Amino acid sequence: MHSSQGSNFATSTLDLQQSTLTVELTDLRNRQGVVCVALFDSPQGFPSDPDQAVRSGCFAITELPLRLTFPNLPVGYYAIAVHHDENMDGKLNCNALGIPKEGIGFSGNPRIWKGAPSFDKAEFEVSTAHPIVSITMKYLLR
Repeated sequence: MHSSQGSNFATSTLDLQQSTLTVELTDLRNRQGVVCVALFDSPQGFPSDPDQAVRSGCFAITELPLRLTFPNLPVGYYAIAVHHDENMDGKLNCNALGIPKEGIGFSGNPRIWKGAPSFDKAEFEVSTAHPIVSITMKYLLR
């Protein structure tokens, strides 16, 4: 709630400290199931514990590529982990060796070598300029 008294500068500065983030998911192999997205503001819980994320949820795949919007996000540094839950069982299905059978993706599109990337490799800045982050989904097993 804005006060009519006081400095407008303080109010406008406060308003500028939030942004809307758009996440574009490319290379989804189909529209089956949902995509589950977790947005983290620290390494704690990244990438596998959505309970530690500042925003998370699963979304229907309504278009390809899929664009999701996260409004009212404080400016700062974040990392995103995504998984394509094709069978909608609420988890990332892996084979006996631990290799994901469903699609995964991370902000910054780091190379997925020996397991998930670190927060630092997936980190990006949310500024007041309405950032767009493009994540290329990867399917390690066909």
